[in-house]
Amino acid sequence: MGSATNPPLYRADLSAQASAFHGELMAAVERVLASGRYVLGPEGELFEIEFARYLGAGHAVGVGSGTDALILALESAGVGVGDEVITTPFTAIPTASAIVRVGAVPRFVDIDPATLLMRVDSIEAAIGPRTKAIMPVHLFGSVVPMDAVLEITRRRGVPVVEDAAQAHGSSYRGRQAGTFGDLGCFSFYPTKNLGAYGDGGMIVTDDPQRAADLRRRRNYGKTHPDFAVSDGVNTRLDDLQAAMLRVKLPHLDAMNARRAAAVARYREALSEVPLVFLDVPDECVSNNHVLTVRVLQRRDELRDHLDSCGIQSTVFYPVPLYEQEAFRRFRSPGENPCPEAARACLDVLTLPLFPEMSFDDVDRTVGAIQDFFRAGRSK
Repeated sequence: MGSATNPPLYRADLSAQASAFHGELMAAVERVLASGRYVLGPEGELFEIEFARYLGAGHAVGVGSGTDALILALESAGVGVGDEVITTPFTAIPTASAIVRVGAVPRFVDIDPATLLMRVDSIEAAIGPRTKAIMPVHLFGSVVPMDAVLEITRRRGVPVVEDAAQAHGSSYRGRQAGTFGDLGCFSFYPTKNLGAYGDGGMIVTDDPQRAADLRRRRNYGKTHPDFAVSDGVNTRLDDLQAAMLRVKLPHLDAMNARRAAAVARYREALSEVPLVFLDVPDECVSNNHVLTVRVLQRRDELRDHLDSCGIQSTVFYPVPLYEQEAFRRFRSPGENPCPEAARACLDVLTLPLFPEMSFDDVDRTVGAIQDFFRAGRSK
C-alpha cells in the first residue's frame, strides 16, 4: 500500500500522535518507573481526578478496559442474569459483549438513518418487565439526545448506562457525554480520541457510594490489602497508562478541534459526489471520533479504489450485532427486526481522520474519491 511519492495514509495514524507528544510521554514513563508505584498509585488517582474535573462529573474510577467499564457499570446498576438491556445493534461488539457477560439479554432497537444513533422514540415501546437498564451509545462522537432518553427512563424508573467509548469531549446542550446517566463508560483504547498505549477504561458517576463500591469491585472487593468485603475482579487502570493519559488530556479539546477542521474540509470538497455525511443532532458538539459516510453507489468498489491509492478505509459496521454469530440468539422475531441498521451496514464507509492529519492528506483522499466517481460517470 502506498508508493515512494505517496506513502500509506492510514485511517488513524497512531505513530504521528506518539511522535507529537514523545518528550512528554517519555518523561511521564520515567516518572512512574522512578516511583516504583505501578498499580493503584498516584498517577492513577490524579488522572481520575483530572478526568472527572474535565467532564464535570463527581467521580471517575479507572479500570482495565472500556469493556470492563461497561460490565462493572451494568452490575452497579443492578443488571444480572435474565434481565434485559435496551441498546442499539449498530455499534461495536463490546457493547453487547458486556451485556451478555453479566448474564443479561441485549434488546435491540433500530437507528435513525440520518445520524445512525439509536432511535429514542423506539425506547419506550421496547421497555418490558425484564428491562433493567438503557444503554445509549454515543456513536462516532455524536451524542444521543439525552434529554429525551432521561424523560423516558426517569418516568419508567430504569437506570441509564452511557456507552461513551467514542465520545471523549463530545457534548450535548453544553454537557459532556457520559455525565447524563447513572453511570458513564469510556474506553482509552489507542484509537480513541483520548487513547492510551494499551487498554484502559473509566467509569464516571455522581454517586459517591456507587463510586466507592466500584473502586472495591475493580480490586477484588477489597478495602484492605488482606480483606475483601464483597466479590470483585482484577481490572485496574495501571499507572503507566494513567500517566500517559494525563499528558494527553490537556490537549484533547485542541485535538478534537483539528479533527473538526478536517471534517469541514471533507464536507465542502465532497459535496458534489454521491456520499452522504451523517447529521449531528441539534445542540450536539461531536468530537468527530471517526468520519463515517454513507456511499450511495458502489461502496465496496470505492473502498478497493482507495486501497489501490494507498488510502486506508474501513467499514463500521459490516453487520448489525444481532447478525453476529455470538449474538444471533438475541435476534428479535421477524424477517428484518432493525431495517435501518441493516441498511446502514451495506453503505457506510469510514475515511481517514486523525488530529495530526494535514489538509494535504484530506485533499489526497478527496481527490481519490472524486476520481473514482468521475471515472464511473465516464463509462
